[in-house]
Amino acid sequence: MKRIFFGSGMVLVYPRSGEWLYPALYYEYCEERSLPAKSLRQQLNYRVALSALSSRETIEDEGEEYEAFLEFYSILFRGVAGKDDPALAKLCADSMVYDPSKYAFYGDVGESLARLNCKYELGIISDAWPSLKGVYRAGGVAKYFDPFIISSMYGCSLRGYDLFRFALANAAQRPEECLFVDGSYGNCARARKLGMQVLVLNRSGRHRQRGDTQEVSTMGELESALGLRWP
Repeated sequence: MKRIFFGSGMVLVYPRSGEWLYPALYYEYCEERSLPAKSLRQQLNYRVALSALSSRETIEDEGEEYEAFLEFYSILFRGVAGKDDPALAKLCADSMVYDPSKYAFYGDVGESLARLNCKYELGIISDAWPSLKGVYRAGGVAKYFDPFIISSMYGCSLRGYDLFRFALANAAQRPEECLFVDGSYGNCARARKLGMQVLVLNRSGRHRQRGDTQEVSTMGELESALGLRWP
């Protein structure tokens, strides 16, 4: 094995707010104004807003991402008491695109990546938007990953095979020389069908699957599973 491709969400990073599409400042906004976080009207709007966001075939840069999220939040808050305000939609869109602190790295990530990069080439394959790169730059770990494959920039997702193919086409190694580490058994199964080695990083310890897919729960366990020992 010569390369490790990582998934991103719930593998290396997680949303500080606990939800991918609601930034932390949104909950602060609601608390300051004694507004419910999610009214029935807002939940109904969410389906429409998410459909509009998902309908965009590609989002290639942060400018396009900002436009997409501004539309998303404008639809989400439409007709919702206390939230139907362009200023709130802009506040949330700004946070989602331009605030790298929207996500946090798990505590075991930084040092482990530095060690792994001494032996392996690393890459990212993630269902995400272009601003994810900014999160990794701000966290000081973007330097470890090349290629950095983001689904919205390629117009496909990890629910199919093409995103994996794009990643492999941007790597010098053969599929069997690459390990894909992700929290989804389904994503790992698709990577395996393309000839990649796979390992599930199940941080929560829930939804364990019996079978021949190796599973770990921390980056330290990943290093041990790879047979790495450090002084």
